Parts: sequence; structure tokens; C-alpha cells
Amino acid sequence: MTSSPSPEQPERDVDAEFAALMGGVSLPDLEPDLEEGTGVEPDEVPRNVYREDGEPTAGRDAEQEPPKAVKVAVVITPLASAEALASLCAMSDLECTVVPSSSGAFAVKQFVSAHAEWDVAELLGGADSEPAEAAELAGRLSMLSRAGVILMTADLATDVGIETGLSGTITARRYVSGEAGEDAAAGLLLANLDQVVEDVLLGITEAHEAPGAVSTSEVKPSKAMRWLGRGLRRPRG
Repeated sequence: MTSSPSPEQPERDVDAEFAALMGGVSLPDLEPDLEEGTGVEPDEVPRNVYREDGEPTAGRDAEQEPPKAVKVAVVITPLASAEALASLCAMSDLECTVVPSSSGAFAVKQFVSAHAEWDVAELLGGADSEPAEAAELAGRLSMLSRAGVILMTADLATDVGIETGLSGTITARRYVSGEAGEDAAAGLLLANLDQVVEDVLLGITEAHEAPGAVSTSEVKPSKAMRWLGRGLRRPRG
């Protein structure tokens, strides 16, 4: 192949120049590798995977999925036996996980929040963020003792807005004789409760993974009566 001569420049032989340039270059012989193969099976070759039109890939799912906000509700009771509390809950059709602690057995329920980002009113403590099921659980269990129970609710999320890491609010309310009472200082309560309460409330420990945890869905009637017979003690307070 030669370039077209111009009136001002002499004709150049491009093919000859390229041959001269590459004359000292030694290229490896690739044909044996192509014939023999490299031992890689077709299934071992990485490839992109696509979904049908309109369906995002896993990568897009991760990018588009909003931060998940959850509510963890903990009902602190004066009962010493987690098995007895789980039995009472099961016999009353109250679904929860019961965890033992040195400050009293407590019932736990977890909910997926209805919002993906924090509501300003909740951040300022101006909204009642107690889930209805948690309030019902606290109200029913408050009938066990004259002192009642305490419902603590954590409304938490990770990496929301300008916040990095875990953020949100924790509220506490006393329930007596089935009715919601006055608010309590969540920080002061946590400082005086067993560490496992805070760990479960903040999601550091999943309720079902806590030592001695009992799910009410696993409590059979015969087991419930046996636990009540040997484990239910007179409530403190």
C-alpha cells in the first residue's frame, strides 16, 4: 500500500517504511496456544449476566435500594424467668422473642420501618413512633405487675442523609395496668439495665441469637405449662 503523492512532497512507500520499522521486532508464535488451548473451560470464563428488559441487575439493585430503617421494640418486665415470660406470651398469642437478663426478662419485636428516611418530627422527639403491635405487647404484659413494664423503641438506620453509620432515636415509655403512661429517660434506663438489653435494642445482637433466647412460636402448650409451673415467680415491685 502506498500513499498518494502530493504536488509538494515526493511519493512515500508506507509499506516499505513499516517493514523497515518492524524488521527488528520478534513477535511470539501464538498459533500453538490457539490450537492446543489453555485448559480453560467455557463455563470458567467470566461473563456479564443481564436480566430481561426493564429488570435491573444486582449492581443496580444495590445502588438504587434505599437505606433500610427498622424499629426494634423491647419490653422490660420484672419477671426473672425468660421461659415463664415466653410461656405467658405464647398462651396469650403474643408473638415475640424473649431474652433473659439480670435486670429481668424482656420481650423483643422487630419491624421494618414505614419510611426510608428520617421524619423530622421523629428526630426531634415530637412523634409517637411506637409500633401498634409493640404497644399492644407492652400493654398486655404490664398487667403482670403493679409496677408495670417499660417499652423501649429504637428507630434506627444506617448511612441516612448526611449521617454516617448508625443513627436514629430511642424512646422509652412506662405501661401500667394495660395503659400507656409517662415517658422515661431512655439513656438513664439503659445505664441501669443489663448490657444485653442495649445490644439487642441497637441491633448489635439479634434477639434470637442472645444466650437463652426463646421464640414464642416454638413454645408448645405442654412445655408452656411446665415452664410456668417451675419458672414463674412473683413479680418484683
